[in-house]
Amino acid sequence: MANYAFYGTSTAASDALAARVTTVENTALVKADNLASLTNPTNARTNLGLGNAATRSIGTTNGTLAAGDDTRFSNSRTPTAHAASHATGSSDPITPAAIGALSTTTWRRRDMPDQALADSLYAGTTPTITATQTTTPTTGYLKYAPAGVTLTGSDSTGPFQYAGAGAFTIGASSPDTNYVLPTSKYPNTYSSGQSIWSIEFGTDTQLLQVRFKYMSTTASGFRLSIDGRKVTDLIQLMSAVSGIGTTGNGHLLTIDLGSAATRRVRIDFANVPFGGVYLPPGAGIWQVPLRGGRLMVLGDSISDGSAGNVGGGAGTWFARAARLLGSTDAWEQGRGGTGYISPGTSPVYAVFQDRIALDIVPYAPDRLIIWGGFNDNTGSQSAIAAAAASLYSALKSALPACQMYVIGCWSPTGSPAGSITNTDATLRTQAAAAGLPFISPITGSCYDASGALVTTQGPWITGTGKVLATTGTGIADTWISSDGVHPTDTGHIGLARRIAAAITALMPA
Repeated sequence: MANYAFYGTSTAASDALAARVTTVENTALVKADNLASLTNPTNARTNLGLGNAATRSIGTTNGTLAAGDDTRFSNSRTPTAHAASHATGSSDPITPAAIGALSTTTWRRRDMPDQALADSLYAGTTPTITATQTTTPTTGYLKYAPAGVTLTGSDSTGPFQYAGAGAFTIGASSPDTNYVLPTSKYPNTYSSGQSIWSIEFGTDTQLLQVRFKYMSTTASGFRLSIDGRKVTDLIQLMSAVSGIGTTGNGHLLTIDLGSAATRRVRIDFANVPFGGVYLPPGAGIWQVPLRGGRLMVLGDSISDGSAGNVGGGAGTWFARAARLLGSTDAWEQGRGGTGYISPGTSPVYAVFQDRIALDIVPYAPDRLIIWGGFNDNTGSQSAIAAAAASLYSALKSALPACQMYVIGCWSPTGSPAGSITNTDATLRTQAAAAGLPFISPITGSCYDASGALVTTQGPWITGTGKVLATTGTGIADTWISSDGVHPTDTGHIGLARRIAAAITALMPA
């Protein structure tokens, strides 16, 4: 250690100052030492916030560091299995939408049925159908009742597959306690709910009897299909069936299929409470799956039917379009007079958005067609736009996996009023903003979810005539009923094919 003396100071002061200099000399880092004079290198690294990498050697074993050219950075390795973590409900689920893939329920053109067969008539032996005003079946027949109906004796619950409706309810008082009706459409009551629905089942019988309550001479009807083919093109009114009695009474519809064979039977009902099926002893009955996903339409009387067509909502374009699109579970959720801002007039129902919480969302459709606007077209375009935007947003939020298609404003003439073309344009704008495909009945143009034009198929209605007031200027002469608004049976057939073609054009290959 060096000795220091400071002149001009007292001896005591000089000694004290020298001691301080010596202390600094002994504790300060010396550049030439290259940090060798640190008394505790470990503490120094800790104080500097350094880890232990600086003391590790290069190597390939635990506790060593990897070099930049280490082969472990480039060799092939099998990843640790972790697929389970990406499953639905697991810690890191992956959905088709998240990776830009199509859903397994996405409609594709290649999945569509043969259009020449999908809506064709049954080619087998024509069944014989009669009615009897009684609820007592042929002696020995066994009853297969709707779920919930009280069973007695040898009765059992039938394995029926319900289609087109839900929330089936038993009547509150006799004789309605023996029958079910769906309540899945506004106003969602037994007497005023969904009146259009179907049952399907498999059987090997020749004869069967269907129990039903006859409600109306003009509105109660049915259609029989066998193995996916309809026996009649249109709904058949119960009033036209041989042997039918008086309304308000229970009946049996006896169907003779001509021979005993394994078949898939479907019965479409219109305003008919259902009380079960009776089969002869030894005949089998089993449940069959529905096909093509659940298709719904949220609409007005163009979908729900009018006096201009047979069978009300069961006789409109929708059921036929569903067959052309391959869907056997078709829910017709239209209500006459309603729309985006119109709740209807007589009777008053509810606007589209006020209906979806009860009529649409709980039943989780795979596909939804939204067709309205005609009953709104004389209203404020800004109000229509706001209601459409709100409706589309609510539906997409509640049904993120559902494929949706918006059809624009209906026009019963080839020369639509400005309010109709304006409404069509308003709905097209809002559909594009919501990312929904759009189809214009006025122009036949089809737009994808981005709003880009995919194809133009021409106006759905041409000419200015109607039934009983033809003009010879286009198909309106036969497609539009005498009320000047609603389609005829011919019109609904044509609309079904136009709508199926438009939706198909918007599908991926």
